[in-house]
Amino acid sequence: MSPSISFSPSLRLSLCSLLLASALSAQTTKPAAKDDLVVLDRIDVIAEKAKNFSLPLDAAPATGSRLGLAVRDLPASVSVITQEMMQLRGLRTAVESVESAVGMTGGTSFGSIPTYSTRGFGGNNVTILRDGIRQNTASQSSRTVDSFLLDRVEVLKGPSSLMFGEGAVGGAINYVSKNPDRTRRGELLASIGPWSSYRLGVGLGGPLPSLNSQPSTLSYRADLVFNSTGGYQDRNSQDYLGLAGALGWRVSDRLSLTYFTTWLSDSVESYYGNPVVYDAVVNTTVAGAQPEVRLFNAATDRFVNPRVDPAARRTNYNILDNYADTENSFNRLRAELTLAPDLELRNETYVATQLLKWRNLETNTWNPLTRLVARSSFLHIYRDDVLLGNRLDLSLRRPLFGLTNRFLIGASLEHNDQIRGGAPGNVPTVLSSVSLLNPDVGRGPVAREQKTSRVMVGTHAFFAENILELTPALKLVGGVRYDHISLQRDTLFNPTTATPTPFATFKKGYRPLTGRAGLVWSATKTLNAYAAYSTAAEPVSQLVGLALANADFSLQKGRQFEVGLKGSLLRDRLDFTFAYFDIEKNDLLTSTLDPTTGVRISQQIGSQKSSGVEAALALSPADGWRIELNAAYTAAEFGAFNENLGTGVISRKGKIPSNVPEWVSNAFVSKRFASGLTFSGGPRYVGERFGNTNNSVIAKAYTALDAAVSYPWHRATITLRGRNLLDADYEPVAGTTMRRLADPISAELSLRTSF
Repeated sequence: MSPSISFSPSLRLSLCSLLLASALSAQTTKPAAKDDLVVLDRIDVIAEKAKNFSLPLDAAPATGSRLGLAVRDLPASVSVITQEMMQLRGLRTAVESVESAVGMTGGTSFGSIPTYSTRGFGGNNVTILRDGIRQNTASQSSRTVDSFLLDRVEVLKGPSSLMFGEGAVGGAINYVSKNPDRTRRGELLASIGPWSSYRLGVGLGGPLPSLNSQPSTLSYRADLVFNSTGGYQDRNSQDYLGLAGALGWRVSDRLSLTYFTTWLSDSVESYYGNPVVYDAVVNTTVAGAQPEVRLFNAATDRFVNPRVDPAARRTNYNILDNYADTENSFNRLRAELTLAPDLELRNETYVATQLLKWRNLETNTWNPLTRLVARSSFLHIYRDDVLLGNRLDLSLRRPLFGLTNRFLIGASLEHNDQIRGGAPGNVPTVLSSVSLLNPDVGRGPVAREQKTSRVMVGTHAFFAENILELTPALKLVGGVRYDHISLQRDTLFNPTTATPTPFATFKKGYRPLTGRAGLVWSATKTLNAYAAYSTAAEPVSQLVGLALANADFSLQKGRQFEVGLKGSLLRDRLDFTFAYFDIEKNDLLTSTLDPTTGVRISQQIGSQKSSGVEAALALSPADGWRIELNAAYTAAEFGAFNENLGTGVISRKGKIPSNVPEWVSNAFVSKRFASGLTFSGGPRYVGERFGNTNNSVIAKAYTALDAAVSYPWHRATITLRGRNLLDADYEPVAGTTMRRLADPISAELSLRTSF
């Protein structure tokens, strides 16, 4: 099967803005008369430190606060990965970019859906946003994003419901689009790599020609990127096309309008991982249990001699006619109005769409009895989402009780209309077993997607933030948010009985109140200390999957206490951050036994908690040098939590949640010589992680090393980059009975030029 990308009507809106901007930019403007020329004094332009390091303490990330606070004034941990950093480090995707931030792990856990983990929480506990807008939970709408389209990636740690509503107990990741350029510029990227991989990106921006003699009030930015790879694994080709644009209009000195549009399409032949081959299993719940040759039970067993057979390393056990095809679009209109010198009004109206069609066989496990690979979980998935929203806020700078104060109040309104579907209930989900080394995988069952439900989620929220300078050195920073969430789920088709008529409607509502409060103390002009308390709330399952069985359950609550330091030393050549955090998530849904009847029931009495420290520094010891180091230690465990065994329950109290490493660290060093020749690179270390809540399946620790050499040639930069130079055999995301291994050692040649 060869995946292909087809254009659809959803692309037209994105194309219109880009074609119009490009056409206008191509027009020739009348040159200025000689008498009109003004000779300016020479100025030296120095690259901003904020663009070259992930600790821009004086930058104001939109993900941390809507008040425009600098990182050093935020009582929270925020990392920023800029486009300049992505280029220097060779970060090709949003996942690779996020992994460079302190304490972050990421990867593709299955199929083609990226996932992240931080501070002891992962999956849907980490919210993924596009320009501050969440389309859905990570497992529902997260897709591959090429870093060429982004201005930066911002990572906010800990409970973040104040900024983004329900969810975000572990943190939030914000993909930020490029703004229109006021200076005419362009860039071109081309690269080739192993396994028939190539990548091409082109971007243009600048002011649009003025229709009169006055300076232009219009500016634009347009980017297009395409990449393709055959994949290291057999039948794992991937094609990706992204198109992004922005059009800005400075209507007056007080009013500006900016329109952003992004259209993404990807087509993937999915690889779900290699089956873990093992000789036997041991029941960890039975004292003195002896090895048994039988199927593995993740809830109770550990493997004896688990491994991935080297001869099957590149084998893909998915069906021949598998596919995962998606189209996503994001359109946003931002208006900014200065009502008075101390009063500003902002409004954003946005529309986001998602269309996904998915056909895969997702589970392949080793059977030690038959010595074959058992295959199951044939899935048809259909998703068609439309998100409409508007966010309005008003900010005021005015003294309060004679103290310097900045205040913001706002409201948002969203409607998310989501169609879900799958295969009819009479389609088999278990297929025939195949051999480990020469599998005859065949094709999947004959089936078409069937729309099964429509889920409508309406949210209106009110939020407020404030920063009050109690003294010149002490600031009180806080905010509160109230959400009113209403959900309606209409069943369109019963896959079990093949009933084509609606037979149930489910409604549910939530009204969470969340917030953040903190103190920031400026010990010196360049050193701040802070302490903060923040909260979050999320449902017991994804809102789109919430059903009648969960109607009686309340929201899960998350809270974090954090203290830290942020500062600059050595005449601003060194920036650093340090944070200690303590997070607890309560009201987890867990299985228990009724003390009277012995019947298994579900109750919200579970908890999960984590604590740890994070440290990062960015250093420029001398001209041409860049050094970045970061490390995070996390101790995570379940509190009161039980797992359903089918025949009973088992306590997981004290166990470590899946895919949470104790240690994560990154090091990156770059040296640029006078000739322009640059050497750069560094290792990344991720500690052991468990693949199950029984903590009996271990993904081993790994160190991955990347390095590059770059040389300027005319106006271009040529880079030869080596990836995974230690040829580490590792899992980016811990698996259980399957391991999805990272690519082996490889090299990539790229050319980038600006014009």
